[in-house]
Amino acid sequence: MEANGDLKIPLLQASPEDATVGTVMFQIGGIKCASCVNSVESAIKDLHGVNSIMVSPLDGRAVIKYSPKFITAKKIKEAIEDSGFGVEELQEQEISMIDGVKKATVGLALEEAKVYFDPNIADANKIVEAIEDAGFRAELISSANDANKVHLKVEGVDSAEDVNIVLSSLELAAGVNHVEFNLKEHIATVSYEPDITGPRSLIQCIQTASSGTKMYQASLHTNSGKRERDKVDEIRNYRDQFLFSCLFSVPVFVFAMVLPMLPPYGNWLNYKIHHMLTLGLFLRWILSTPVQFIVGKRYY
Repeated sequence: MEANGDLKIPLLQASPEDATVGTVMFQIGGIKCASCVNSVESAIKDLHGVNSIMVSPLDGRAVIKYSPKFITAKKIKEAIEDSGFGVEELQEQEISMIDGVKKATVGLALEEAKVYFDPNIADANKIVEAIEDAGFRAELISSANDANKVHLKVEGVDSAEDVNIVLSSLELAAGVNHVEFNLKEHIATVSYEPDITGPRSLIQCIQTASSGTKMYQASLHTNSGKRERDKVDEIRNYRDQFLFSCLFSVPVFVFAMVLPMLPPYGNWLNYKIHHMLTLGLFLRWILSTPVQFIVGKRYY
């Protein structure tokens, strides 16, 4: 996530005229392609008082900004219905919109989002909360404040004295603003002025702090390893849930689709336990419950 720190005036600060702009979200049924989206947008965008409309072809959600002075949400809904689509109005709390966000791009392959926002209006924590409120897990990777910050993996640091030596050498280096050291992970976090110094100079600074038999080595450190481990753990978790569900789903398939077609092997499934409840139905209910409420609990 990036913020333009050199903004003197909030770009998205609402003016008295903007304060009268309302936002409504509709769930539109029958949206199956880009042509359907164009049909809805064409029917709405020319209405007097409608400022903008965005329709998602994936889930059929439409976000419409309008001027209540000239048009109401009810009239907008009726216009969409007149174009041949079913409409359901969503409550305002379901709309994840943050003042100050100027642009957001999502990379599906990397599972990363880059958000440009005005730091005078919004902050990274609010954006993360909005993403999580939408049903997705989010973690801040970096921000504009981290652009001039580097993480260095330091080898040869075994004691508090070694930490002090490394810290002193970095703090005395030209262009260094702040230094932190994590003794447990042997990682030095350095904030610096990019016009004066850089990662290569900082690594050399640590190496020149070596004396006698005590040698210090440094290299750039990234969190990509942790993210890869998290990804592997997520894949392993999905695999385990799939195998667990197969343990119950395969017998259900056999009881429901295979054995009834192979008399007399499936006749015992028709044994009535109580009134219309047969043994086959009872077994399917027992076996389906773990899949529905254990594997599928995240959907609830």
